[in-house]
Amino acid sequence: MKSTALILGALALLLVACEQKTEAPAPSAPAKGTGAVAAAGTETADDLATEEDFEEEAAKEITADNLEAELDRLEKEIGQ
Repeated sequence: MKSTALILGALALLLVACEQKTEAPAPSAPAKGTGAVAAAGTETADDLATEEDFEEEAAKEITADNLEAELDRLEKEIGQ
């Protein structure tokens, strides 16, 4: 009988606690970090570079004549 009363009391407290609305704290000023972190936090989806942004640049810089040289350069860069 005591356990039933304790369970009912606990449930009542939980229901009362869940119904109380609390205001979310106001967002504080962002912490100052390094420039890279701060810059990354301010970028929006429109600011991020995508594959399409690099396709035009690659089409201008990489030709059939310099394809092998560019590939070798990129492989060396990745290997480092």
